[in-house]
Amino acid sequence: MKKTTLLVACLAVLLLPLAASAYSVKKGDSIYVPKEEVIEGNLYAVGSNLTIEGKVTGDVICAGQSVNINGDVAGDVICAGQSISINGKIGGNLRVVGNTVNFNGQVARNGITVGATVVTSASSTIGWDLLVLGNIFELRGNIGRDFYGSAGKVNVAGQIGKNLNLNFGSQNNYDKPLVIANTAKINGNVTYKSGKDAAVDAGAVIKGETIHNFPAVVNKKSNAANLGWWWGKLISIFSALVIGLVIISFWREQIIKTTDLMLAKVGPALGWGVLALFLTPLIFIVLLITIIGLPLAFITLGLWLIAIYLSKILVGILIGRSLLNNYWAKQKDSLILAMVVGIIVAYLIFALPFIGWIVALLAMLWGLGGIMLSFKKA
Repeated sequence: MKKTTLLVACLAVLLLPLAASAYSVKKGDSIYVPKEEVIEGNLYAVGSNLTIEGKVTGDVICAGQSVNINGDVAGDVICAGQSISINGKIGGNLRVVGNTVNFNGQVARNGITVGATVVTSASSTIGWDLLVLGNIFELRGNIGRDFYGSAGKVNVAGQIGKNLNLNFGSQNNYDKPLVIANTAKINGNVTYKSGKDAAVDAGAVIKGETIHNFPAVVNKKSNAANLGWWWGKLISIFSALVIGLVIISFWREQIIKTTDLMLAKVGPALGWGVLALFLTPLIFIVLLITIIGLPLAFITLGLWLIAIYLSKILVGILIGRSLLNNYWAKQKDSLILAMVVGIIVAYLIFALPFIGWIVALLAMLWGLGGIMLSFKKA
């Protein structure tokens, strides 16, 4: 067995109970599970393009650039990717993070969607609650219970079994952050926090109360808080620049190789980032329980925290190198200049409202996966 396959299998085992049942690990640029295939137990998949047409009797934990789940999954679906499409039946919970999320299937329990653009079709259903975090969300399907979260703009055209509770922030640029269409039916209360009124069509059915909460009025204290927030961001940028300078001084060639690898293998890097983010705490707990592994547990935890901090710095360096290559070719070999430009650009993007934290999360997964790929290659 190749070293890579063995490593993936060992990591996957840590997600299972001690009396582990069946599971499958799939990796590669393109992963396809045909309709006639039945995967017993959990499926762990990492690849650029992932398509599941068959049936999975356990959970699906996956990451990639393009994720398409068209078959039935008996357990939970936990996936991260640039583009995610869910068309099958899910017997457990749905938890997805992506730039674009299209949901056309059925979820028996809860849903959590995080993305810049999330759309649920008219045929989609979520049995229990739905939490949304992101920028634009369109609800055309049905939710069994509550619909809540934070977004930039939400269009409701489907049915909500109980209550709607949304926060649109104090600095929302949309004219109508909340739009309730004439096809919408909400069986409970509508509660939303926004500086602007919702647009409710005449045919919309709202059986409970409509409660409009306004954001807190800006005052000197809030201005001081905003100043403190920006000061904190400034400190984080300078801290990243200092750390970036240190790692460039000691590991210049390794950083170049790692960022090149991250750019060449975006999908696998994101996948390995997801595995590293969620599996390392489990490894820490397992080592902690053994008592004998206590020193190794805390060393592992420390390295994990360092890797998480360095991940976004690596992404910043990658961005800087790309910008210099495209717009300032004379300075393309200056890694320090690339680091300064890239970190400033990246951290300013991370500070954007609504989508900044999503970009920061994806950057962390990308950088963390790049570190993992670099160690694997070494």
